[in-house]
Amino acid sequence: MASQLRVDKILPVDGAPTGGGGGIIQVVGTQNTTQVSTTTTSLSNPTDSGMSVTITPKFATSKILVMINASMKGDGSSANVNALIKRNGTLIDYSDCADDGILDYAINFTSGNSSWAFFDSPNSTSALTYGFFFSRYGGSGTAYFNNNANHYSCSTMTAMEISA
Repeated sequence: MASQLRVDKILPVDGAPTGGGGGIIQVVGTQNTTQVSTTTTSLSNPTDSGMSVTITPKFATSKILVMINASMKGDGSSANVNALIKRNGTLIDYSDCADDGILDYAINFTSGNSSWAFFDSPNSTSALTYGFFFSRYGGSGTAYFNNNANHYSCSTMTAMEISA
């Protein structure tokens, strides 16, 4: 029996064809086990977790899907954790999604992983660095990244370029 190759379509190596939407062009990711803590409550100057990914879109029309799974907790008296994202050093405002433009709050006292996924439309073909930041919300005490009851945890961050 002779071999046969059958496909519906072949995509160019640089991504989906013009007008083709929804194709994944590239994926980058990282994991982080470094424990970081903060007592700051600042939303405008949050603490850098040290977790970031850099992606350079091939097309200005592409969307960037950023997925985060972060181990966070607060301690002390009602210390919750604010989760924030910066693109190239500038906070991304999620006012339509959450209070004060932050991505979300984490549960206090109980360590655990919180997950988020969001689309960004940067309209750029330059390198984009997405960084995960956090601050304490409410009460007193400390907010933690990658601290699971004084044991280290692992957090992950993935960015995908999606054709528009």
